Amino acid sequence: VQSTNIVQSGCKLAIDSLDNIVAVSTEEYGTGLMAEGTIIQVDVESSKQTIHGVPLAEENVRVSITKSIVANALLPIPIEDEILFVRDAIGTCVAWPRDWVIPTAADAKQQKHKIVRRKKKDTYDDFFDHDDLDKLPPNLPPPLKTLATWANDNLKDGITIHTTLREELFGYPKKVAIFRRDVYAMTNMKELSGSCIVMYMSFLYQMLKKLKMLDMIGFVDPANTGVIGCGNPTERARSLSVSYERGKPGQIFLVPYNSGCHWMLTVANPTEEVVYFMDPLKRRLITGEWRTIVDNSIKIFNAQKHRKGRKTVQWKNCVGILEQMGDKTCGYWIMHYMRDIVEDKNQEWSVKWERKANHYYTMENVDVVRAEWAKYVMKFKDN
Repeated sequence: VQSTNIVQSGCKLAIDSLDNIVAVSTEEYGTGLMAEGTIIQVDVESSKQTIHGVPLAEENVRVSITKSIVANALLPIPIEDEILFVRDAIGTCVAWPRDWVIPTAADAKQQKHKIVRRKKKDTYDDFFDHDDLDKLPPNLPPPLKTLATWANDNLKDGITIHTTLREELFGYPKKVAIFRRDVYAMTNMKELSGSCIVMYMSFLYQMLKKLKMLDMIGFVDPANTGVIGCGNPTERARSLSVSYERGKPGQIFLVPYNSGCHWMLTVANPTEEVVYFMDPLKRRLITGEWRTIVDNSIKIFNAQKHRKGRKTVQWKNCVGILEQMGDKTCGYWIMHYMRDIVEDKNQEWSVKWERKANHYYTMENVDVVRAEWAKYVMKFKDN
């Protein structure tokens, strides 16, 4: 049995931003403030709590909405197809991002409300602490050797290969910089940064354009999906739904996801409400935060389209994908997964990978991806 205690009353609930709230008064509620409510505390640690059958998550609080200010505002964390808007949640409990809960003036004197923003972590610090390009590994693909040799002379003192990718890739212009250490990572099969993944996605976009398959496959920026530095779960779900909005009916979206130190690939078909999961370690279907984020992104997409949708999103684990070799090679494998999907003109990859298999990418297969990446990056060296 879980006992509950009211720990704070009269709180204000905001959505998207607190910056445009200038006062706590009814005349100014329309500038971001969505509702008034009460925080409910359950005598169980938040990591084990559920709300309407869904994990609460530590970054959220349980609230009871008592008064709506913008009744048609979409909830930051919708509940299936029944509780989507603020007006639907009156009289029940819902999860709300902790950073968007504002104490009343009386409570603010006792408790200072803080917004904690996580700083993006430099993933390289955990894997290697140098970027020596003087001694290159043997048998490098020729384009990668050419890039590494050039980078050894030119990518010094913070100089980068950089460009701004056009908005056709993600729906907005994307600045990308490749550092000396990115080239080191690629030459030495170390963990890849999001910038490396994005550059290869841009290459694959050009391939799709040549194949005239742009209406079939879209891409999602990994800077908006990962655990570190990509926002809270609500922000990430909303970002995904925005990507779906710019797509075509039936289009699938390739969504690289980094859990902190491991790359995985999610392929979402928001129109069909089907999601394919690909973990290079071939672990079982993912549960927890990322699955909730993707589910909520599709619910938000349906709400914006005024569609009822399914009760639950269908997840499929691609157990037949090829398993990674080595400890830090997951990035190369998801790049190859994306390449295989893009090259499949009949889009039968899901059938091919739905059954268990013992196939593997050879080093020659991986080198094809590394060579394509290096050759594409070299196009921007004079920017």
